[in-house]
Amino acid sequence: MFLAQGLLAAALVAVAPSFFAGPAHVGDRVTYQVSTTMGAPQATPSASTLVISWTTGTRLFARLSTGVPGSAVALTRNGDGTLSVASPNPSSPDTASIQTLLGQLNFPGLLAARLGGSDHAQTTLTVAPPAPAASASPAPVIVPLDLSLVSSSASTSLIAEGNTNQNASSRSGRSGSGGGRPGGSMGGQMGGWHSSESGRSRNGSTGKGPSIDIAAEAIFDQSGSLEHATYRETITTASSSGSQSVEHTITIDRVSDH
Repeated sequence: MFLAQGLLAAALVAVAPSFFAGPAHVGDRVTYQVSTTMGAPQATPSASTLVISWTTGTRLFARLSTGVPGSAVALTRNGDGTLSVASPNPSSPDTASIQTLLGQLNFPGLLAARLGGSDHAQTTLTVAPPAPAASASPAPVIVPLDLSLVSSSASTSLIAEGNTNQNASSRSGRSGSGGGRPGGSMGGQMGGWHSSESGRSRNGSTGKGPSIDIAAEAIFDQSGSLEHATYRETITTASSSGSQSVEHTITIDRVSDH
């Protein structure tokens, strides 16, 4: 029985990309704490804790640590390694929150997949700046990103950084995403991270638009499971009264394994 479970675990991870969120083996349980801050850097973060269990075969479940008993929802490990809700639990009021958290947990692995097996690549993120009061929402801004992968014997770190002052098609003579789908979008899957597109930036820097800086880091253990991630996005807009910055930060920590 143990051997059969081990083979199932190996098979499931084998069809996933190198980096993913959640348990790597049948019988494991992983707990993540996700903190989100919107506004000034000193703003109080909103925190949630998600417990993901891999029971038997391909059956995974997720529940909020504050959820009521029996509120866990069944998950599916998709072919690209992402986790999604297989079927909402009618008795669970937490399904929407779990879906949002899964989007945030999935994003580092999806971003790492853009490397396409390389240790460096370029991609873009589509960012929706906050709308000023009494104004229509500004157009989305495409931000070029440099991706780098640094590996050691114990872990692998993914580093992403970029801003609207960069030109994705001219930096270092490289362009493209290192394996992402040209023109593809992962909007709706990230749950609070922003939509991502591969390929060249269609409009590069917006010039008169807001200045956007992005810095992200993710750390994966030897099995490829996500240990820690930080995404920080700073949007600076200029007005007649001066510039104003809004910071959006998402921090993920794997706080326990069972």
